[in-house]
Formats: sequence, structure tokens, C-alpha cells
Amino acid sequence: MAFRVLMPAAVLLGLASGSAGCGGCDGGGFDAGISDVSPGQASVSLAWSLIDPSTGRSVTCDKLDANATVFVEIRSPTVVSSAVFACKSLQAVSDPLTPGTYRFMYELHLSATGDVIPATAGQSGVVVGAGQSVALAPITFTVDPTGGLALMLQAGSAGNCAITGASITSMSISLEHAGGAGDTGCEPVLIQLSGRGDAYNANDCSSPSAARCIESSETLTVPSLPSGPYQIHVRGKQGTLNCWGNDDVIRVPPQGKALRQTLNLARLNTPGCP
Repeated sequence: MAFRVLMPAAVLLGLASGSAGCGGCDGGGFDAGISDVSPGQASVSLAWSLIDPSTGRSVTCDKLDANATVFVEIRSPTVVSSAVFACKSLQAVSDPLTPGTYRFMYELHLSATGDVIPATAGQSGVVVGAGQSVALAPITFTVDPTGGLALMLQAGSAGNCAITGASITSMSISLEHAGGAGDTGCEPVLIQLSGRGDAYNANDCSSPSAARCIESSETLTVPSLPSGPYQIHVRGKQGTLNCWGNDDVIRVPPQGKALRQTLNLARLNTPGCP
């Protein structure tokens, strides 16, 4: 459990496993009625969800940011403390609390973009009595689950297309979802190329078409597509042979941000390639 104490406090929040200090726990089941609360102590439970504002539909934490966390600030007249949870657990229960009246504030922290998104509302005046386990009202975070790409391709040190560089004559590109079950398949995209103001239609992952060679100085831009992990397939051809390639897994960030990255093409062991 990642925990940061702002002031000396007796309040600690643990994940739903009910084990204090469980480190990277993903939070198994949701224990709504904690049975080990002693007569002189109390506890609270919390659940959260993520919503796409354009559709009103729920969004998974993994699609947004595999390392996203939920930050909880806990205040009473005598205590100020905080706790951090893996977003994907979607729920947490507290270790024993001192009975009293508490205020809870919540934030979603996106590591990929640095965005801090407050929950739609905090909760104040929560009275937690001795021996009680109080379920806090579920909270929501509103997040834009789309982003973009701004990529560059680098093969030979002297350039991708020049005879003194990689001598690539044409290229093919495709993009596949790589989030596992429920997040697979080809993602058709129109890639804007900066060098000549033209575009490449990456719409076929099984047999991508070849287009002109894309130089290392060009930017490949996709303004908008769903956030999450993808595997990109780039092939640099010399004639009809695939002589250079890249199959990196990349992650499109949320909140309308673009991934800016240079992809290095490696020489392939294709018979006939110079």
C-alpha cells in the first residue's frame, strides 16, 4: 500500500483484502461489512468509477493509464492523513479508524499525463461510530478516454530513404489493440505525414498496403483515437522485401494528450535484403 502521512495520524486506509500494508495489492473482493472491527474502533468502505463525459459510459482504468492511482485525503478535527490506491482495484476498505466525524476528498492521478482529476464531489460530515463499518457514497471521475500520436521513424543513422542510409523504398504501417481480452483487433487510422502534406491509410492489419518511404525527419500524426495500449507494426521495404521493422507496444494517453516518440526500426533477417 502506498501511503503518505501529512500529519501524525491513526488513520490508515488499506485495500479490500483487509490487510494493512499490502503493497501492490489489486484489491480482490469488496468487503462491505468488515467483521474484525473492534468495539472501540470503526471503518469505512469506498468504491469509484470512471466516466467518459461524451458518452456517459464507464471507462476502465487500464484503458486510461495502467499506473493510475486514486488519492484519498482524510480529515477530522484532530487528524489529517492520506492514502493512495491502484485505480484498477475500483474499491477499498479502511483499516480501523478512531470514531469521529470525517471529511474525505478524492483525486485521480494519471501518471502518463501528469493530470490530477478531482472526483465529482467530496464527502464531509461523515460520522463513524464505534464498532461501525460505514459505506461511503460511491464516487466518479470524469475522464476523456481519447488521445493521439505524434511519432517519428528512425532506421539508418543517415536517414530512412537515402542510399547512404537505410535505402528503404516504401513502408507499411498497421496498429493493433494490445490490451488483452476485450481490447484486441485492428484500429484503422489515417496517419498524417508532415514531409509532403500527404497521408497514409493504415486500415488493414492482415495485409497492410505499402506506401512511400517516410523519412526520419517526418512526423506521423493521428489526432484522435481511443487511449490505451497498441502494438504498432512498421515495415521498411527494399523493393518487395521487408528489410526493416518495428513491433513496439505503445500507449496512447488519455485527456486528449498525444504520445510523442521516435520508433527505431531494426534490420530484419529477411533473405535477399542487402
